[in-house]
Amino acid sequence: MRFLIFLFVILVMVISSAMSFWPEYQKDFLISFLINFINAIVGYTVSKKYFYAGNSIFYTMIYGTMFLRFILMLISMLFLILNGFVNMIPFFLSFMIFYIVFQIFEINTLLVLNKASNE
Repeated sequence: MRFLIFLFVILVMVISSAMSFWPEYQKDFLISFLINFINAIVGYTVSKKYFYAGNSIFYTMIYGTMFLRFILMLISMLFLILNGFVNMIPFFLSFMIFYIVFQIFEINTLLVLNKASNE
């Protein structure tokens, strides 16, 4: 639950920053945020669901969904950029920043789960 609260706080900060500093790119920022938000939610759900499964199942699900999420994000990025729905440079830069931030939260969640299971 803390994970979702952190993600919501990031959403509020991003929307307020985008609207005040770069109003012409707010659609690009919001779309890249939403794609990464969905990616993080799926990653969090899968890792939480299969965390206590056997190692083989856990790694299969983590790496399998990681590959599928990567392909789906790449396809959505290409679709949005090639069809002119977003500006390429602001969208790509914000996408990479959000991806890194959400990966940090995802890794932190796995570390917290691991620490809780060892206690």
